[in-house]
Amino acid sequence: MAVTPYDMSECANDETWARLLASSPQATVFSSTAFVNSLGYRYKRYVFGLSGRPIALCCAIEDDSGQAVVTPDYTPYQGLLFLDEGLRLPRQRVLNEFRVTEYAIAALTERYRSIAMLLSWQFDDVRPFLWHHHHQPELGQFNVTPRYTAVLALDATDEAGFAMQARACRRQELRKGAAYIVREERDIALFMELYAMTFARQDIAVPPANLALVARIVEDALRYGYGRLSSCVTPDGVAAATLFLFDERRAYYLFGANRPDLRHTGASSRLMFENISYAKRRGLSELDFVGVNSPNRADFKLSFNPELKLYFDLRFEHPDSGAVRDTPTGS
Repeated sequence: MAVTPYDMSECANDETWARLLASSPQATVFSSTAFVNSLGYRYKRYVFGLSGRPIALCCAIEDDSGQAVVTPDYTPYQGLLFLDEGLRLPRQRVLNEFRVTEYAIAALTERYRSIAMLLSWQFDDVRPFLWHHHHQPELGQFNVTPRYTAVLALDATDEAGFAMQARACRRQELRKGAAYIVREERDIALFMELYAMTFARQDIAVPPANLALVARIVEDALRYGYGRLSSCVTPDGVAAATLFLFDERRAYYLFGANRPDLRHTGASSRLMFENISYAKRRGLSELDFVGVNSPNRADFKLSFNPELKLYFDLRFEHPDSGAVRDTPTGS
């Protein structure tokens, strides 16, 4: 790597990592130590600095060999995170972020044989990824795929306003489910049963490893207090359940499940509206529906009137894995 004023180091201290995440506009619960630990993967937390001052972060989740950055299922927004430097002029921020992104790409592609990561929807400039090895494509380039999520602004209206702005069918289901009971749920086995049933109805066999991962994510979210498992109970039993995760800024709709024979009761809509209200009462500014990339699930999520947000899926494969280093690169 060419001589550069930037450097890359590892962060081993959980408190330091949490403090750095708190100062990044792109940071989410998915980069927190507690969430990453729930995945059961090895990982490294990198800090990119300029003249000894941290300016960007990346939590690199690794495969078993430690030579590839991977994106486990149910784990968005694990890409590069900038620290808020308080720059007022866009030209300063854009240039600084461009330069550190270029450095991070060079350092990470030298360290790993392959990279897969999903950027935050608040990561604006992907040109350094698109232009990597622009004049020498034989050295390997990034495959950059657009994806979408949907984000609901919680401070834009009151609780009644969310229903008024939603699609008419959601308001009808909310009225249908008005008498249903919404409760905090601690029965993870019940949720997992509903989760498996949800996919079985669609003739989708969820691999056992994925079911185990979902269960670990739910268990740790409840154990460490950054998640809420809730259910909607009809006269015929529990019809729907959801897991929301939380950080200091927003709520994240990670998992939803329903009982197939009760999926037309309106329970899923009733439960969603209640979780929106809960997130607002919690003082959060946004609710991220975490992906609108398949037709049916996208239609349901977008019916609650969130704004569409673009983010990017990045993939890099080193053409010569033998050239990959075993240790992080410094300046």
